[in-house]
Parts: sequence; C-alpha cells; structure tokens
Amino acid sequence: MNSNILKTCSGRFVDEENNLTLEQICEICRTNSKLIIEMVDEGIVEPEGEENSSWRFSYSCIETVRIVVRMQKDLRVNLPGAALALQLLKQMK
Repeated sequence: MNSNILKTCSGRFVDEENNLTLEQICEICRTNSKLIIEMVDEGIVEPEGEENSSWRFSYSCIETVRIVVRMQKDLRVNLPGAALALQLLKQMK
C-alpha cells in the first residue's frame, strides 16, 4: 500500500464567522460534552450563549480543546493545571 495516499493536514482555523455547537466541537475534537462543559466552567473556553444547549464556540476553541485533551492524556494534567499552563503559554507569546 502506498503510504502517500493518506496525508495529515494541519493548520489553524481562521473562519470566525461561523460558530460551532457543543455537539460539533465534541465531534471535531473527539471528546464528550461533559469535558467541554468542565472546560467552560474552568474558563478554558468561552462560548457565546446562555445555556449549553445554545452555546456557540469559535473555531479557535478547537485548538484549545485539543491542547487540553492532549495535556490530560499525555501529561495527566487536571483542568485547573491545564488552565494555568494555557495562561502561561499565552504570556510567553
């Protein structure tokens, strides 16, 4: 089988005009709504809308969610620790 058939794409989302629902961000990031809700409670991601059924997430939240999921999986960082790490990363930029 030719290994060039499958290629990995990476990049940053720049379309801020359309927002994602809770279900869509869960599907894209391959995680569950409980974790996203916990991230909102921790202040890691900030959706628009009052209730989680009407929340809309910007595309930039995808990168943040993926980073946090990776921190939890690879480094076993809890959500408060991930929030602190993200804050420190922003300060370094």
